[in-house]
Amino acid sequence: MFKTDRRGVMRLEAWSRHAWLRHGFTTRKTGDFREWPSEPEIASAFDADGFGICALRQVHGLDVSVADHAWGTEGRAADAAVTDRPFVLVGVRTADCVPILLVDPVRRSVAAVHAGWRGAVAGIVQQAVSVLRVEYGSLAGDIECALGPCIGVCCFEVGEEVAAKFPESVVDRSRRKPHVDLRAHVQAQLRSAGVGLITAVGECTQCNPDRFASHRGQGGSAGRMLAVAGIRSDLVR
Repeated sequence: MFKTDRRGVMRLEAWSRHAWLRHGFTTRKTGDFREWPSEPEIASAFDADGFGICALRQVHGLDVSVADHAWGTEGRAADAAVTDRPFVLVGVRTADCVPILLVDPVRRSVAAVHAGWRGAVAGIVQQAVSVLRVEYGSLAGDIECALGPCIGVCCFEVGEEVAAKFPESVVDRSRRKPHVDLRAHVQAQLRSAGVGLITAVGECTQCNPDRFASHRGQGGSAGRMLAVAGIRSDLVR
């Protein structure tokens, strides 16, 4: 379902049918993106020469930025960005949180979403789908979704005060402390928003330190991974 290239960038194989789309999720092999790299570095990693980037300062909130141009690496405070403009990459950085790419192949619009547990509980997933609808006329049933590498229920141990914020269906109470399945929670939110086609990387970031950055697993030394999507101008319509 996902194929990893020589740079360590993971791509959803099914999206290769969209010749106009550029997308991917980086791994540790690709590099450490604790800081936003230069636009040429990003373009090179994602086979997106000539693209600009819309960097975000993620704040675990509900704001979705509409990218009508590439504003560069000085991030805007938001946890998702959407665009239908050519040569514009929207992206998020993660190291356990769920990176989400949304693609509407009918309206040819894309979104990148950062869903940590606070943002997921607040509704950032549904908010991003709603902004695609309002801004570009996207129908939820047309939207396709890829979830990148994130922490698994195996490792996402939380206190009762956090577990109480989630539906019991995604809380594992078989161990000493509750564990939350953040990936399953995001998938359920996408389905409730009407998104039907959802594909997820099943690996846990903390369980695979050689492949992925994990804040829980590596603490302050953890790097960050990128998830980006964009549209090529010569194949837009």
